[in-house]
Amino acid sequence: MQTIRGRIKKATSTPRGRIIALSLLVLIMAAVIGGVIYWKIYRKQIIRGELEGLVNKKSRGLYQLRYDSLFLDEAGGNLAIHGIEVNYDSVQYSRLNDADIPPTLVKLSIPTLMVMGVQTPRALLNKEIVGKKLTINQPRIDIYYTDAGADSARYIPPEEIYAQILGNLNLIRLDTLELLDGNITTYKLKSNKKAVELNNTSVRLLNLELDKNAEIPEGRILFSKNIVLNVGQVSFPSDNRPYKYQIDQISMNSLDGSGSVAKFRVIPLMKEDAFVRSLPFQDDRFDFNIQNIRFVNLDIPRLFDEEIFADSLILGSANMKIYRDLALKRDKKNRVGTYPHQLLARIPLTLDIKKLVVNAGYVEYKERNHITRQSGKVRFHNVSAVFNNVTNDSASISRNNIVTARMNAKFLDKTPLKVNWKFYLGNPRGRFDVEGSLGSIAAKDVNQLTEPMGPARLEDGRIQSLYFNFDADNYKANGKVKMLYENLKLSLLEKQDGKKELDKKTVASFVANIVVKNDNPTKKDEARVSDVAFERDTNRSIFHLVWKSIFKGVRETVGIKK
Repeated sequence: MQTIRGRIKKATSTPRGRIIALSLLVLIMAAVIGGVIYWKIYRKQIIRGELEGLVNKKSRGLYQLRYDSLFLDEAGGNLAIHGIEVNYDSVQYSRLNDADIPPTLVKLSIPTLMVMGVQTPRALLNKEIVGKKLTINQPRIDIYYTDAGADSARYIPPEEIYAQILGNLNLIRLDTLELLDGNITTYKLKSNKKAVELNNTSVRLLNLELDKNAEIPEGRILFSKNIVLNVGQVSFPSDNRPYKYQIDQISMNSLDGSGSVAKFRVIPLMKEDAFVRSLPFQDDRFDFNIQNIRFVNLDIPRLFDEEIFADSLILGSANMKIYRDLALKRDKKNRVGTYPHQLLARIPLTLDIKKLVVNAGYVEYKERNHITRQSGKVRFHNVSAVFNNVTNDSASISRNNIVTARMNAKFLDKTPLKVNWKFYLGNPRGRFDVEGSLGSIAAKDVNQLTEPMGPARLEDGRIQSLYFNFDADNYKANGKVKMLYENLKLSLLEKQDGKKELDKKTVASFVANIVVKNDNPTKKDEARVSDVAFERDTNRSIFHLVWKSIFKGVRETVGIKK
């Protein structure tokens, strides 16, 4: 060591040596100054090359990154990039082997991306990005499903996301990450058919942290402590039916477990007649409008695992219209296994809602008769309902396997109707119980149903009350029907060729009024109660089974055996 130092001292002690040393120092300083000047002048090009090369390398040439301009404030740790475009290379995609095809492809357009308060030395030295805020303004994201892999539209492994986001970094920590006013659209790649569209979407992730050396803390959502989500509108078409589904004004906040939807609509794309003409068999045409939907204590972390757990789901109002034309022949499908509680078990996500409440509803079933070609509307006004234990979660079912529903409405806007249901979850025969009562109504008020759908007309009388109680399963219903009425008189109707109106069948009506028992109870006898045993037509729904069971009891009560 002394020898080396001696040589250096000796070399620089001479005039020639001092000149050499000074020259080296000048060259080093020039190199440093030149490097700084080069960085100042060409830093944007260096960054551009690094960013574009990184995207290309990470995607194995499948994606290309381009942007218009970049602003860098190193002292403040701020970065702004404008006009970002990320597109997949269709030529490169066509060259991929089947095993290498990704489940999704993405096209991304971002007018402005801004990063504020990044601690630059820490990022350089420790491969860590620690900053205050990342803002993505008005992005447009197009996602294309390639149908590669099983259930590619739903399944993306979290570990893969974690690794791809971090890349070569050890840590990403941000106070706020926000995406403002974005539009997200998904497509089927092969057909280029639009699947789902999200408009005016904003997301705020608070206290976001990804640490390669630590496990993700429990309860974090997308690596953040809190997420605030607002979506202006989500819309998507039905796969095989002429409908459009539309959801307006979705809001969600993980801090207080709140979630709300301003409106959910099932919009038919065809008028009633056109819808019927498009069908080979009878089917229901739906037109639903549900507003002011609100979750209470929604478990939002579980929501991102495709599980809906909440204390309550409240529907502010629900308007539901159903139409069917009986002129078409029926299909031959066996509908065993399609009761509401059986369909609940088949929902492809875990659901557990302690209470579902409908505050104000309107339900209308409109049916066009195949003989009269007239339509009758069964209408329920001022519908309110409470469903308890709406679940398909196995742990919840093991504790309580009964879904209950208490429903109140005004039948034909004339008289109160109360119906209570019990559905037995997991029962192999689809067991359910139903009990209901109808208040007093003038017989003539029911003609809006009996004339087009009967065809018959109630000329006089009053129904004082109707009570029914059935236990039922996939194949039958057994129970009782009790209808109290007085002074019942009716006319049977028929439609003559070439006429729109229905004519009275005089002789048949006379005979019918002889057969019909005009009162229940009579002055001499106690009230008649009909014992009902009704075999289900397995081609039809739960509502058909209940209605036909009630109708059988009513028919037998008034004295009509067939």
